[in-house]
Amino acid sequence: MNKKVHDLFIIGGGVNGCGVARDAAGRGLSVVLTEMKDLGSATSSSSTKLFHGGLRYLEFFEFRLVKEALDEREVLLKAMPHISWPMRFILPLNKSQRFESNTPVSKLINKIFPFYKNRRPAWLIRVGLFLYDLMGGRKILPPTLSVSCTERKGCSKAWRKNLCEYKGHFSEKR
Repeated sequence: MNKKVHDLFIIGGGVNGCGVARDAAGRGLSVVLTEMKDLGSATSSSSTKLFHGGLRYLEFFEFRLVKEALDEREVLLKAMPHISWPMRFILPLNKSQRFESNTPVSKLINKIFPFYKNRRPAWLIRVGLFLYDLMGGRKILPPTLSVSCTERKGCSKAWRKNLCEYKGHFSEKR
């Protein structure tokens, strides 16, 4: 065993362990990372592998948390262009969409607009994504776009309005 004293000893070579090791080594610390099997072989192998900014936390008015997550996403995308890239998500907009009735935003909407009754109106989603884009800076990922589809493309009339939002995706494949 190496008798050298290290600054940091990390148990677990998943996405978090490897991320902490990389960050610490980048700051000049001496790091040892241990893993029982192969790096990223356990829980991390089944994750979505997305760098997201916590869009759902806007419903809880967690603006600082969302801003920090979006800033960190930009840092990660910039630091790892060889294994990360934008991934497009299409968010369908439909009048029947519902959301949790116990979030601060849902309580506010239900109080101001009782006729929405736990529905998530398209304008509310658009406002949330506008704030998300504004807070995130979007230096690497494209901003949210409106996307429509037609019957010719196989969309029913109820699902023609959509929003296109981007998240960061990474692959740890070696």
